[in-house]
Amino acid sequence: MSCYHWLASYPKSGNTWLRLALASLSKGGQNLDFRSSELFAPIACDRAAMDEVADVDSAALTLAEEEAARPAFFRLEAAWLGKPQLRKVHHAWTRTAAGEPLFPPDVTASAVYVIRDPRDVAISLAHHHGSSIDAAIAFMDDPAAMLAGGSGYGSPQLRQRLLTWSDHARSWLASPIQPLLVRFEDMLDTPADSLERVARHLRWNPSASAIAGAVEASRFDALQAQEERHGFRERTRAEVPFFRRGLAGGWRDSLTPAQRQRIEASHGEAMAMFGYL
Repeated sequence: MSCYHWLASYPKSGNTWLRLALASLSKGGQNLDFRSSELFAPIACDRAAMDEVADVDSAALTLAEEEAARPAFFRLEAAWLGKPQLRKVHHAWTRTAAGEPLFPPDVTASAVYVIRDPRDVAISLAHHHGSSIDAAIAFMDDPAAMLAGGSGYGSPQLRQRLLTWSDHARSWLASPIQPLLVRFEDMLDTPADSLERVARHLRWNPSASAIAGAVEASRFDALQAQEERHGFRERTRAEVPFFRRGLAGGWRDSLTPAQRQRIEASHGEAMAMFGYL
C-alpha cells in the first residue's frame, strides 16, 4: 500500500531523536552511523522532491499555490514510491484555501505527534536559531510563524506554517488522522516503552532485543559523541551542536520568572492538557 506515516512535532521537540531511534530499530537495533548518506524519514517539505515528482518549479509559486499543490504532490509521491513511507513534519495540520487537508487522509497510514514542554522548547529553539530566548518565546506565540517562510528560491524546504505552539499541538491532535501522542519527557523516562508504543502504532513488530538495541544506539550521549566525531547533517549553526542537552526541565535554570510567566500565560491551557502544569 502506498501511504505515509507522519512523524509530526513543533520544532525542537524530539522529532529527530525519535527518528534516529526508529532508524536503528528498523535495522534490528543496530548502532547508528552519522557518516551514512542514507536519509531515514526525510522531511515532508523537501522542495527538490516536489519539483521532481510533480514536475513544477515550486520556488516560483506563491504560498497559497504551493500549499494548494501539496496534497496532490503527496498522492503522486505515494504512488511513485509504491510502499509505506515515514516523513518528518513540522507543519501544523492545516487545510488549503479550498478546504483540502494538506496531509491527505487517503494516503495516510498513521501519524505520531511528539510534544515537549514549551518552556524547554523555547530554550532549545533560541539556541538552534541563534536568537534570544525572548525572541523564541515571541515566535512560539505568533499565529503567523513559519519555517522557510521567505522566497522559495535558495530554500531547500517548502514553507511550513507553524501557528502558535498551542495551536500547532491542537491542530494535529484534533485532526481526522488521530495521531499517537508521545511526550518528549516520557521518551526520556521510559525510552523502551515509548519506542515500543510508537513502533506498534506504525504497525511494526519489533523484538525486545531490537528495542533495547535501538534505545542504546539513540542514547543522548551516544548521539552527542557521533555528532562530535562526524558532524550531523541537520545542524544549522557550526558553533552550536544539534544534540545540546536533551533534558527535561532545563527551563528551571535558564528562564527568568518573567519569561516563564509569558509562556504559561500564552500556553497554560494547552500545557495543562498535556501535563505540563
